[in-house]
Amino acid sequence: MNSEIPLVTIAIPTYNREILLTKLVNSIPKDINISISDNGSFLPDKFNEQYENISIVKNEIVLDIFYNWNASIRNIDESCYLAIPSDDDLYNIGSFEFIKQTINSLDDIDVFIFGNNFIDEHDNVIGSYCPKELKVYDYPEGLNEFLYGVNVRMPSVFFKKSFLDKIGYFDEKNFTLTAADSELIQRSLLLGKVAFIPKIVSSYRVWNGSLTDQKIATNHWMNEIDIWTNKIIELAKSKLTDAQNTFDWGKYKDEIYARNLLAGLNNLYKNKKYSKVSDYFLSCRYPKNAMFKTKIRIFKTLILSKIKALFVS
Repeated sequence: MNSEIPLVTIAIPTYNREILLTKLVNSIPKDINISISDNGSFLPDKFNEQYENISIVKNEIVLDIFYNWNASIRNIDESCYLAIPSDDDLYNIGSFEFIKQTINSLDDIDVFIFGNNFIDEHDNVIGSYCPKELKVYDYPEGLNEFLYGVNVRMPSVFFKKSFLDKIGYFDEKNFTLTAADSELIQRSLLLGKVAFIPKIVSSYRVWNGSLTDQKIATNHWMNEIDIWTNKIIELAKSKLTDAQNTFDWGKYKDEIYARNLLAGLNNLYKNKKYSKVSDYFLSCRYPKNAMFKTKIRIFKTLILSKIKALFVS
């Protein structure tokens, strides 16, 4: 592994996916250090021997998901910028030269947010997120970019390690399913200086039948959404002055909840579980402070599912 303190390091939490992990590692230049948390210690010894830029933390006992994510970043030097891709993501050719040039060109930035593609299991691009222009925000103004949802994915978010040490890593105690990444990104936007960079540098993989597909229409999912937004609201109250804390927190909390509720309803509808759509809606709280257009979309899905259920029955 490179003995000099690097500008950029990639932290990868992995769990028994050597083939996909190899694709990711091969998309990262050899002069970029990589820290891997091997959950369950599935990687063979020969994997580490193939690469000089890799260090591996082996966890014999399988850790919960966000404990594993944190294990991949703890030993990284505090002067580095780091990103935390999943082990099935990829980096685009030439991205790291641009990333390093960008980091060197802007001073005192706590978080850099680049763009990312969304790819399917066959590496086909199915969507993308990219900032429209270069923007730099002092805290807490960066939160306005992702106030009602986090559009970027983790492989394209580069945190200053010393900043993460200060604000904390993924919340491994309160989250077991979702929202830990979104909560960390919003927390960093609320507390740090952030730069949005209009360049796609990575590809985030989306799977059919993924854990998200299986769990998005559950009360467990929605409870963790509320934990996320409650944490951000309490953090703002404790860290911001009255002049800084001008956010409409009722709208913030309910709009994020409503968008996740809508995603769950649409997932049930897509999978032709029409009779379960209204049951799931009734099991959740009503987000009265959400945007009108989001509530209309929720009721549209409810009505369409009722009609479909009549024809199916």
